[in-house]
Amino acid sequence: MRLDERFEDETSVKGTSFMLTAVVSVAVFLLVVLGIVLFVNRETLFHNSSNQGTVAVKPSEEDESSVISGSTLVSNDLDIWDDYPSEEKSETVSEVISEETTEENPTEGGTKTMVTFPDGTEEWYSISKYLPQNEYDETGFVLGNGRMAYYVEGNKESYLGIDISKYQGYIDFNEVKKDGVDFVIIKLGSRGYSTGQLTLDDYFQDNIKRATDAGLEVGVSFSSQAITVDEAKEEAAFVLQYLMDYDISYPVIFEMEHIVNDTARIDTLTKEDKTQIAKAFLEDIETAGYNVMFSGNKAWLFADINYAALSAYDVRLEQQEDLPDYPYRFYMWQYTQKGTVDGISGEVPLNICFIDYTVK
Repeated sequence: MRLDERFEDETSVKGTSFMLTAVVSVAVFLLVVLGIVLFVNRETLFHNSSNQGTVAVKPSEEDESSVISGSTLVSNDLDIWDDYPSEEKSETVSEVISEETTEENPTEGGTKTMVTFPDGTEEWYSISKYLPQNEYDETGFVLGNGRMAYYVEGNKESYLGIDISKYQGYIDFNEVKKDGVDFVIIKLGSRGYSTGQLTLDDYFQDNIKRATDAGLEVGVSFSSQAITVDEAKEEAAFVLQYLMDYDISYPVIFEMEHIVNDTARIDTLTKEDKTQIAKAFLEDIETAGYNVMFSGNKAWLFADINYAALSAYDVRLEQQEDLPDYPYRFYMWQYTQKGTVDGISGEVPLNICFIDYTVK
């Protein structure tokens, strides 16, 4: 063999040996790397394979952060969430429905009532279930020829009355009685809303004498502008002074009226002030042996006095509407101020009373 041929053979063997060594080294290196990867991701691989049967590589915290911060979408932007309403989403919908229902039906099953004030503003007031309730059946109210009456099982259970004062002028009470009127509420007097002076109605004494002579049942009213309890008691004494010569069966009615387009003494009184004044007047009149009643429209009865503190006394509701919607008990209802009655020229307020005060 020649030297150059021997050299070529040795070179070939050495080259082949080097290649095998390199391949083996690379294979070992790859196996080591794979082993390290498998070891590092063993928890992720085990978790994913047990739940899904596939292998998923968990992104690093850096990758997660970059994905989240780079997105402007929120869960509400994805329509898929609408197909799977969560408990929190259901509660939100319920709240919206509740709010819409409250706006459409604020009466909440009869627990609130709407009050409209003289300036046209409105407000909802809660109704206390612990106070005497209005139990009249609306179907029992019948209006015929301008006269209101209340029926129970086909029987008339109300009495027709009128309010009169010096503004009605001279009245033929015999004609009034013939026209079906049962009782008369006669204005006795008032306290001046600016001067505070007590005055007797110009026609009181003539009206009460001739109404009684005509056989009509009689009650009286007094318009208060008292600003203290002492003034209320002074008003009660004034009323009793002029009643001592007469026998009346219907109530002495306490009124505290707002003065339209002018200022009045009572304008600065609080709700509690007015309540205590009314109570002082009513107590003194009742102690003297008379039936008593306080009168007002729905706004006054809710906003100006505390009915809970006066619920032991009878109420006259002044509400010129088809049906009364005052939620608490009342025994008299002034349903119009524009009534007509024989024996009286001009218009006169009309009332119906639900009890017979002559036997109370």
